[in-house]
This record gives sequence, C-alpha cells and structure tokens, in this order.
Amino acid sequence: MEYIVIVIKKKLNSLSKVLIQNFWAVGFLVIVSLILIFVAKQDTLAKLLWQKYRLPKTALLLVNRDTDLAMFIGNYYFNGVIGGGKYDLNIAEKAYKKAVLINPKILWGHYQLARIYFVKGDYKQALEEIAKELEANPENLRSLYVRGLIYGYRNQAGDLEKAEADFLRFTLWAPKEWAGYNDLAWILSKQGKYKEAKEAINAAFREIKESENNPWLWNALGVAELNLKEYKNAAISFEKAKQLAEKLTNEDWFHSYPGNNPVSAEEGLSAFIAAIEKNLRRASQ
Repeated sequence: MEYIVIVIKKKLNSLSKVLIQNFWAVGFLVIVSLILIFVAKQDTLAKLLWQKYRLPKTALLLVNRDTDLAMFIGNYYFNGVIGGGKYDLNIAEKAYKKAVLINPKILWGHYQLARIYFVKGDYKQALEEIAKELEANPENLRSLYVRGLIYGYRNQAGDLEKAEADFLRFTLWAPKEWAGYNDLAWILSKQGKYKEAKEAINAAFREIKESENNPWLWNALGVAELNLKEYKNAAISFEKAKQLAEKLTNEDWFHSYPGNNPVSAEEGLSAFIAAIEKNLRRASQ
C-alpha cells in the first residue's frame, strides 16, 4: 500500500508540473495574442479617441501606421483654425513628428514641421526640416517659398542671396501666386536692389489679374519707388495700399498668414496699416 501511495504522489507531482508548464504556456500565448490584437487595433482605437473624444495627445501615442490621422491632427492644430480647428503648435509638432516617424517621405510632413519651427524662431531646425522635405519630395517646390522666408528672417551672411534665389525660383514655378513676388521684392529691397524689386512687383501685376487689389503688393511697390526717390509714384502706391488695407478683415489677415496665431491677426493688421501710413508720410514730404 505504501508503495502505491508513493507512485500516486509521483504521478500527481508530474501532472502538477505539466499543468503548471501548460498554464504558463497558455498564459504566454494569451498575452501575446492580446498584444497582437492591441497592435492591430491601435490605429482604430486612436481614431476613436480622436473622432469621438478629441483626445489628440492620447490618440497620437496610439497611432501606429495611420499617417492620415497624424497629419489630420497636425493640420487641425496648425492650419485648421478657420475651418473649425484650434491653434496649438506643440500638439501640431507632435502630430507631424509621428507622421514622419511612420513615413519619413510623407508629403508635407517635414514641410509643416519646418513652418512650425520657423514660427517658433528656430531657424536651424526649420532649415533641416525643409531640406528633408525637398529631399523626400523634390517636386514640392512650395518648399522653396518656406526656405526663402527662413533665410530672409535669419539674415546671416549669404542668406539674402539664397532667399532671393528661392523666391525667384518659386515665382517661376507658381507665377500666379502673389506672395512669391511680394517676398522676392522684400528681399531685393533688403539688399538695396530697388529697381529689381519694382520689376518684381510689376511682374506680379502683369501675371496676376486680381493683384491690383492687393495692398501688400502696392506697399512693396511703394517701398521700392520711395528708395528710388520716385516720391510722387510712391505716394500713389502707398495711398492705394492704405485704401485696400483698410478694407481687410482679421480673417483676411489670417488667411494670408495661416501659420501665425490667429489671436495676433488684429495686431498684425493694425501694424501693417500703421507702416503704410508711415511710408505715405515719408513719400509726401
């Protein structure tokens, strides 16, 4: 009888070991399966958290492959104010970073990051990001306009010449967009190339029919004429710019500077009109 008890105990011990081993094996398989399910459903959960609860930070933590969602959140917090979005550069930056992490060559990813760093005044980082955009998407020559702005504001040795080259190439690529001509004239005037600046604005007037109603172009023309000592023409240009600028709304201003905080639109517009009036007084003396 004692022998039988010992055998039974051994059998039970062996069975326990097998059950324990199987338990851990099954448990491991269950955990792995749950992880795989979670990973597979991460993007779905992220989209739910964004669409239903508007939780951008949590959604971005969960985004795994959905670059469209990451870019959408970025645009919502950077460019989407007029369309019902909000303005938050930090959330937008996180969103675009997630998009380029998933797909380093995604169109507009590095471009938008460059714009954010430009607005923040981090010109070094902005130049690095716009270089990545041009490398990943060389057909996106809108990057030239952004790089021209970065060079124009950074204003280190050689930057004005680089900005001029970028804006010139941009106007050739997008001849119907007034901003390229306006900023080309701005850079030319900063270099003392007033005749060339005047020619750039006149090119805009020739190429773009509605440009005659653009206060920025008229002001840029006036600046060039003022520095060329064409005071009568400058006064006419500034007067035209003033009349048009006074018709602008805060929304018009934000449309022209979509990367800036909309809260600053009223202040920016007021400063623009004040600058035109100052130029007009100088031209009328």
